[in-house]
Amino acid sequence: MDDLKKEFIKEVEAASRHRFAVEVFADMVRAMAIAIESPLTFGERREQLEAEYEQIRGRYDADEFAHFPRAFAIVCAALEAKREDFLGHALEHLGASNTRNGQFLTPVCVSRLMAQVNCAKAPEDYTPGKIVKLNDPACGSSVLLIEGCEALRAAGVHNDDILVIAGDVDTRACDISYVQLSMLGYAAIVQHMDALAQTRYTPDRFTPGYFLASMPMRRAA
Repeated sequence: MDDLKKEFIKEVEAASRHRFAVEVFADMVRAMAIAIESPLTFGERREQLEAEYEQIRGRYDADEFAHFPRAFAIVCAALEAKREDFLGHALEHLGASNTRNGQFLTPVCVSRLMAQVNCAKAPEDYTPGKIVKLNDPACGSSVLLIEGCEALRAAGVHNDDILVIAGDVDTRACDISYVQLSMLGYAAIVQHMDALAQTRYTPDRFTPGYFLASMPMRRAA
């Protein structure tokens, strides 16, 4: 495990004096996701997010909560250093992946191989300005989507032309995906939903990158 993962795990464990590390990890990631999403919303939705953030903050004393922004800073630094799944592997290190519910972490090497098979070349009809969609209705930490996006970028698809649609039935997976896709600068829609039953549990979330360029074409796509 590299140094940044070790630092991140230390921050989680330092805030876990009265709770399980798994619970603290979930709260940290949820707080990160709210901090990113809240400025992009307004009205009742923003009020709900800010109230939820305060509820999370209220469960920790000042010393414990001080580790939350430090953990977020480490995530940002890690994703800047390596454009790959960081939080998913940190979750696995904490022993928090839920194999009983069918949650298994796909290794980066396997995800990278799958991306090379499926996304090593730009679509034949791709031209700059045309939206290329990547969709994973059971995204987990979005490791497959991240590797797919990176393969498309290497193949010459402009970052602004990639639209990611990430969905999962698990709230924590959606938060991890939203944070990582946001901090990597992807235009993405994260959906907390059951893809088989076509049931949506919360409103769709849009990453900051979704609004930065080519939004009309993304909406049409």
